[in-house]
Amino acid sequence: MYIGQIGTNPWFKTAWSNQMGFHQSSQIGSAVRSQTQARTNNTNRDRVELSGSYPYLPNRMQVLEVPEATPVNAKLDLAADLRPASEKEQYTEEDALMNQYMKQYRLDFVKIGDSFELDPSKPVKLMTEGQVSQESLDAFRAQLEENGLGEEIDWRGVQEDFLNMDLRFDNAQRFETKVDYLASRYAVLKDRIQTQYTGDKLEQEMQTLDDLYTKAKEELADSYAANIGGFYEELGQAGASGDMRESVLAAIDGKAEQYSAYLAENDIYADITDPSKQWLKQDDGYMAAKLRESAAASPVESSSVQTVNDSAPYSADDLAFVASYAKDLSNQVKKPEWDTYETKESDTDLGIYLAQQYQSLTEHMEKAGISTQLSDLLKNSFEPFIGKYLDALDAKIDHNRDRVAQNPWQAGLIRTEYINREDVYLAFSMAK
Repeated sequence: MYIGQIGTNPWFKTAWSNQMGFHQSSQIGSAVRSQTQARTNNTNRDRVELSGSYPYLPNRMQVLEVPEATPVNAKLDLAADLRPASEKEQYTEEDALMNQYMKQYRLDFVKIGDSFELDPSKPVKLMTEGQVSQESLDAFRAQLEENGLGEEIDWRGVQEDFLNMDLRFDNAQRFETKVDYLASRYAVLKDRIQTQYTGDKLEQEMQTLDDLYTKAKEELADSYAANIGGFYEELGQAGASGDMRESVLAAIDGKAEQYSAYLAENDIYADITDPSKQWLKQDDGYMAAKLRESAAASPVESSSVQTVNDSAPYSADDLAFVASYAKDLSNQVKKPEWDTYETKESDTDLGIYLAQQYQSLTEHMEKAGISTQLSDLLKNSFEPFIGKYLDALDAKIDHNRDRVAQNPWQAGLIRTEYINREDVYLAFSMAK
């Protein structure tokens, strides 16, 4: 791996004509090879890729420019947590240090027309966290201790941290983490702006914050409605998507109000007394993590402010529960584990198995304390879910039928009869 600064290769200036003749292309090809061989001792080597039939297909010839680079011994950390910031439960002092260090290697973009492109006036610096030495980090920490981060808010960093707010089945269990992250980050930045600025500057900074917050909030609400709400709508629960979207927006705003109220009563900055750590007060991501930690430890945190307004159909707890349950049901439909290989006289056992799952659902709903409205939605969704689950089992049996069609001797040895739905529903209704 090569890490360094990508520069401009002055040799890569040749304009290749798509209409050149055989003789001309051969001469140019020879010139390219000779120049390439002459440059083999240089750090920046130009590589030429030639197709096997390049004399006959001159347009296939490509000159590949290689960036100026310095080789390093890189170690790829395969165990690195690649989740977005909104899904990580912790943000420690070491995380803050590394985050600030890596900002030196952010790509610089400029707006050209209607799009953003890399700034050609600045070299691209490539670096991964695995290549940062402890010596470099210690030196950078010393700079932060002496100079701090500055008064200006790093809006680009905020924007990047607010990316990937969408909720899908594979991260459904992190719904609460995302809500807490977005709400606490907003509360800390709002408090900082109102403390640090006045007049037009205050209004400008608050507008920037509100725009980023609204965009991230709507991404989370829209994706939740499409994926989780859409799943339940497919199970016959009309209007679930709209109700859930409205509830997600209310849950985020309610939590943000809760964190703001906590900040008004508690000085979380006062806990950072070490002179060498004052720069952390200017890292809003770190202070948001401190806010979450401090509020969670407060005995009055949960009762001080409502986390969702009264008009929202579902509470934040409802939304977390129903998202996690949707993930479980979806996985069952995608990969049903019930044995469809062995031949059986009756599918009564399958009906009993589903009844036990329904009983488990009702028990978990009671322990979770979810609302009556959500409880009704989940109960009403269960039988439609059974239908989809049986469809998935029949699809597996279709594979058995294909096998028997190709190997007739397996007839009678593996199941080829579809699920007896009458047996399933009868056993389910009696056992639930």
